[in-house]
Order: sequence, then structure tokens, then C-alpha cells
Amino acid sequence: MKDQDLFIKELIDLFPSLEEELLDEDYRASITFQMGSFKRFMQEAIAKNDGVKFDAMVNFITKNLPLVDKRVQNAIYLSFLGKLDFSENPHLKKRLEQHLGEAYTAIDNYSNSPVNDEVKNFLNK
Repeated sequence: MKDQDLFIKELIDLFPSLEEELLDEDYRASITFQMGSFKRFMQEAIAKNDGVKFDAMVNFITKNLPLVDKRVQNAIYLSFLGKLDFSENPHLKKRLEQHLGEAYTAIDNYSNSPVNDEVKNFLNK
């Protein structure tokens, strides 16, 4: 099993421009914050319609998802995948690997479910 440190090291090896933010003292201890940074990086590729960068990130996540510990998996699903917005370039969503695509759809459906709206309305009172 890969832990957070090895996963982040390999992510930085593939995308060196993420190093400063991912290893920042405020982010280093939190896989949630680190996946939030990676999400912003991926969101930039989506906004720019950069299929090459997008595919490289999808391949990295797809390859590593079964190899990382549960804590890192949860952060990938909730702090990365669940936060992506494909509204600018929806065709890129179709380029998610099957499992990631299914997970994205499940998270999106849950986030937009009527029950979730009821909870939001209750909390906003």
C-alpha cells in the first residue's frame, strides 16, 4: 500500500509545478488540502481544454487508486473527484476512466439529490 507521502512524491514527480504548494507547511500534513490543490490543477486543465494534461492526471489517479491506503482513497474521491466541475468542457468528463466516471456520477448525483437539498435548506435556516 502506498501512503500519503509516497503518493504525493509520485504526483510531484509527474507534475513538478505542484511541488511548492503540495509540500507547503500548511498543506503537507493534510491529504485533503493536497487533493484540493491537485483538484485546482485539474480544474485548470479542464478550463483550458488541455486534454493531454487531463489524460495524464486521470491515468495517474486510475493507476494509483487501488494502490493507496483508504485515507488517501477517500481524499481522492471527496476532495478531488467530487469537487471537479466539467461545465466549461463537459466532453472531458467522458474521458474519465470507467471507474472514475462512475464514481464522479455517483458523487454528483448524491450532491444534487433532493434529500441533500433538504439538508442544505435546514442548515441554512
